[in-house]
Amino acid sequence: MNNGTVNLDRRLTQRHSLRIPLELRIWGAEGPEHRAESIDLSGRGVLLETPLPLEIGSTVELRLRLPEEITGQPTTEWRCRGCVVRVVQCGPSSSHLRVGLHLESLDVSRLRISVRTDGSGDSLS
Repeated sequence: MNNGTVNLDRRLTQRHSLRIPLELRIWGAEGPEHRAESIDLSGRGVLLETPLPLEIGSTVELRLRLPEEITGQPTTEWRCRGCVVRVVQCGPSSSHLRVGLHLESLDVSRLRISVRTDGSGDSLS
């Protein structure tokens, strides 16, 4: 019999430590998007840091761009809708929060970036 403890990770998708800028908005709200930064990402959720005061149960819209170096594909823009499942103050003197989102929907699109190849006006997309 083994008396050691076993720490099982119950996540269904792999989590990636990745700090990239995000744009965040409370679902259905008018006005500008707020800046945030990812801490880690998975196919089902995001842990992010933001000064935006969010509450557990809130629905938010999230936009991020993943570069080719990460995905192996041309730069993609992800538009996600998620539910806030965790909120923790970053520190006693910090106004930032660490927020856990469970992703409910995801739309991925490739960004078309024109690059001049020879000065003739031709471009690659």
